Amino acid sequence: MKREGEQMTAFQGNLQPIKLNASVQQALGKHMLTCYPHEACGVLLGAAAAGGMHIDRYLPMRNVAPDPLHAFVPDPQEWVAALYLKPAPVGIFHSHPHTAPWPSSADIRGLSSLGAEFQVYLIGSPGLSSSAPD
Repeated sequence: MKREGEQMTAFQGNLQPIKLNASVQQALGKHMLTCYPHEACGVLLGAAAAGGMHIDRYLPMRNVAPDPLHAFVPDPQEWVAALYLKPAPVGIFHSHPHTAPWPSSADIRGLSSLGAEFQVYLIGSPGLSSSAPD
């Protein structure tokens, strides 16, 4: 369950709703707290469903970025293993521990290096607003 003050922002090309199971919400919150003050990251597993995307599992990954306080790079071995899961991951998650859950220019540039077209890109920030930056 999402803790009070915890914010998540989701971006999808088709802007369909994203539905997270309660267990996924709990796993995301726990992973953010475990990794704090570093960024957390992982993949989202689920499928398209009537009325949007349904996420039923979160697979946390180790962040091996040179500066994990301000960036995320999933552990390469964990990343490759996740890409071979069936069904394949539908999205990616990472956290912004100290800023709003809005993609930075580095986040946007980095998405292409992950080598997959995901349907869901979710950013979480414990205790911060999801308002768009000015």
